[in-house]
Amino acid sequence: MKKNMIIMLILVAFGMNAFGQGITFGVKAGANFSNLKISFDSEGASPDGATSIYLGGLIDVGLSEKMHFQPELLYSMEGAKDADVSYVNVPLMLKYYLVEGFNIQAGPQVGILVDAEGGTDGLKGTNFGLNFGAAFEVVGGFFADARYNLGLSNIAEEEPGFEDISLKTKGFQIGVGYRF
Repeated sequence: MKKNMIIMLILVAFGMNAFGQGITFGVKAGANFSNLKISFDSEGASPDGATSIYLGGLIDVGLSEKMHFQPELLYSMEGAKDADVSYVNVPLMLKYYLVEGFNIQAGPQVGILVDAEGGTDGLKGTNFGLNFGAAFEVVGGFFADARYNLGLSNIAEEEPGFEDISLKTKGFQIGVGYRF
């Protein structure tokens, strides 16, 4: 799994050199306000949410004046109260600038399970989701962003007698960053 992730990041990095429309690198960090959606048969419930952190790096590739592609590599602590789950997430965001300095963004995300409170037994190693958000850029490469993460995949391993249980992540992120 780690080998596939490294290969994917290398391909993305080399592929971005072909664009040549302006590539910048950056770092970002912020707060996660996350929760888990637990479904049994047709009924759903959510435990108390958790507040935690995320941090990592990004590459911003200018495709045109208004359109950018921004892959990221983030360490993210997610989950719910007393049920923390940590991932290395790879969001692949497409950004559209409505006006100079303000963009809306959306894209898929894959997460690789790193750790979980109480151990990783019973959890799948990957998580897929969709992200939607916006960012405001200020002078000097600094920016602030907000994003909603919607987990699409069931992260619970299917075990005999528990096939009807679904466990999905969801959360809101707010943070700051710097592009250099």
